[in-house]
Amino acid sequence: MKLENISRTKRLAFVFGAAAVALAAGAAGAALIVDSVAGSLAVSLSSGIASPSSRIVASVAVTKVAQAAKGSLILYKNKTAAAALDKIFLPADAVGGGVVLTSDGWIIVSSAAIAGRDQLTAVFGDKTTALVDPSKAVRDDATGLSFIKTDERDPSVAAFGDDTAFSPADSVFSLSPDAAVSASVISARTLPAQTKTDYVESTERLDRRLVIDHSGLAGSPEVNASGEVVGVDMGDGTVVPASFATEVLRELFKSGKVVRPVFGAHFVGLDGLPNAREAGLAASGALITGGGKFRATEKGSAAETAGLKEGDVITFVEHDRITNEVPLPERLQDYAPGAKVELTVVRAGKETKVGLTLK
Repeated sequence: MKLENISRTKRLAFVFGAAAVALAAGAAGAALIVDSVAGSLAVSLSSGIASPSSRIVASVAVTKVAQAAKGSLILYKNKTAAAALDKIFLPADAVGGGVVLTSDGWIIVSSAAIAGRDQLTAVFGDKTTALVDPSKAVRDDATGLSFIKTDERDPSVAAFGDDTAFSPADSVFSLSPDAAVSASVISARTLPAQTKTDYVESTERLDRRLVIDHSGLAGSPEVNASGEVVGVDMGDGTVVPASFATEVLRELFKSGKVVRPVFGAHFVGLDGLPNAREAGLAASGALITGGGKFRATEKGSAAETAGLKEGDVITFVEHDRITNEVPLPERLQDYAPGAKVELTVVRAGKETKVGLTLK
């Protein structure tokens, strides 16, 4: 089993460029792919909102992005028509994209893209095809991604890159059935909160996203200029950091399951609040709180068993500070289920240490 450059990292933010990527014309077996775009690769980079005349056109090594395309795939609805032309897969037939993880057929897709669907056909970037059964998907509820083992043997495997380093001048490419589409960074985190309950997060959800103004197929890879996958497009204007998926692979390949620690609480990240101090709150950390349909701590959870309660502020997990850049759920991913961790908690203005066993 071949696995390319899987590393655990924790950040994602970039500026998307524009590109044109030629797709394969033809697929083995029951269907064909329409050749949507032909020619060489050209990339337009722009800063902010710019008119076409103000864009700087740069050339990018065709081989690097072409290699990234080979490690991707497109999911299509199966076609059973008898006529040859009716078997052709068109861009409108695509239901989602995907990333090839291993040479023995593991792929990443969007859970939403495959939900409620019957058997699909995956067309890989190297022109091979495989049937995909959504009912066999291994879901990762923390990210909204799913992992599926296909019967495809020795497909081209995606290379994964560092999703931590970025600058406003960086660019990545979104692979889709007809082209690589352009997008611009709006925010390095998830969508802005509109109501107070929007600030409440679950410790079992990895909600940090890159918010973009244009999105491709749900599940399609976002690659950097070196052709390395740094995120997974969710099809709704947000991108999941690639490291959120790669950090669970060891257990996935071992047991066929996604295993993450369970803490069992809801919280508000204080770093992200515009007026935390004025509201009488700590300037940083995770405020344990409920509200509406959310409980501060879930019944029988590790958080409740440890005695955490509404109003507690967790400032450290072991020696690692809780910040807006690395919030509580991401800190907890450093530990396996059953691990014992020490929390630094501010309760009623006083700092205390709380021991906790993750479930």
